[in-house]
Amino acid sequence: MSIIVNSTPLISLAIIHQLDLLQRIFGDVVLPRAVFNEVIKEGKGKAGYSQLSNIDWFRVIDVANIELKRSIKVQLDEGEAEVITVAKDQKISLVCIDEFAGRQYASLLGLDVIGTLGILLIAKRRGYIPVIKPLCDKLISNERFISRALYDDVLYKAGE
Repeated sequence: MSIIVNSTPLISLAIIHQLDLLQRIFGDVVLPRAVFNEVIKEGKGKAGYSQLSNIDWFRVIDVANIELKRSIKVQLDEGEAEVITVAKDQKISLVCIDEFAGRQYASLLGLDVIGTLGILLIAKRRGYIPVIKPLCDKLISNERFISRALYDDVLYKAGE
């Protein structure tokens, strides 16, 4: 199964040292060029960079449909616009986006959306990680925003 990933989930998973979950769960992990540039080329010295820069199993794709990207970029940032554009171009239905506006836009275009915490839930259900709470707490302590309601909901779904 293929998944196209935006920068925030990549960085978040790198912060908690769980990047390998993407490959273990989905197999084919696609990064649009803008996301790759943001986290790898321009991310030096930023959170998660050292883990991200050592990964070689991402498949990087350039946007072909510039018009679609431009129309989406009116509402979203470049990374999210490329995630959605590449998904539509490549006929990949699953995208990983954490930001609310990007998630809504992708859903409106018929894409299936998952975020960092959704990946952690799948990983726990499959036995790849034993618990989610310490990982959520580490994300929060590293200035990743998780609302109290979402935090409680995820822990409830995880049985924690």
